[in-house]
Amino acid sequence: MKQLREILPQTLKNLGIVKKFNLEWAMLHWRKIVGEEIAAHAAPVAVQRGVMVVAVNNSVWMHHLSMMKEEMIAKLNGFIGEKQVLDIRFQAGNLQKFQNSEQDEEKNETLAHKLRKIRLDEQEMQQAHGLAQNIQETGLQKKILKLVQKHMAFKKLKVINHWHKCVQCDSLCPREVQYCTVCAIENRKNKQQAIRQLLTEAPWLTYAELNQYAACTPEEFIDAKTMLIALYSHEIQGGKCEQVKVLTLVMLMTGAKPEEVTEHLIKKTLDKFRRKNYVSTSGL
Repeated sequence: MKQLREILPQTLKNLGIVKKFNLEWAMLHWRKIVGEEIAAHAAPVAVQRGVMVVAVNNSVWMHHLSMMKEEMIAKLNGFIGEKQVLDIRFQAGNLQKFQNSEQDEEKNETLAHKLRKIRLDEQEMQQAHGLAQNIQETGLQKKILKLVQKHMAFKKLKVINHWHKCVQCDSLCPREVQYCTVCAIENRKNKQQAIRQLLTEAPWLTYAELNQYAACTPEEFIDAKTMLIALYSHEIQGGKCEQVKVLTLVMLMTGAKPEEVTEHLIKKTLDKFRRKNYVSTSGL
């Protein structure tokens, strides 16, 4: 993104939308960033609060890409020039049917409704059009115009609704929340890491037991457990069959404590993966 100054006038920086533009620019150059093979099976849909939603054409590729997520995030942020993509959420199926939870949808609809009520004055409209005209690529020009107009309207909306500073940074956020979206995502990510660490060290923990050490929702507990199961099964499938990983997988799947794990339980658990072509139990 060092070419940014050559593409956009200084006005873009003055408006404070360089980061938003960077994300649009990265999505536009998705194929170049991730490569032809991945681009043939997956495409970015949107970036929501630092989380990039990526549409994947089938569940097999969704599982494959989930194993490459950290590498893809690094490539995207490397292209942008700073850490803006905090996570990637893969969605399989119809690429046009990706939605947030009902709660997020309600919030987005409310925000969109409020933004539609904001009217930009003539000077702001001229400034937006003048900025967009400097973009040579037609598709990107339309995106920038829409982005600038939305940014200006959002700025007015913040003033009207008396937004306050995030408790962790200087970003503005609504009165009803403590953290801006970026800090909220970072906090959730840290919580997820803490949950995964506890489950790695004590994979037999139930939700009630783990919740005593790391407060979380049942959904967060299930998500962390599912991720670890996918990780260990992938490693075992790849031939990394250390006994400790096999035992951890079995305890994650069954909830059995170390003293309760038997050879029969190990075989029974791994057979389920073998039937689904997840792992091979040969040599175990």
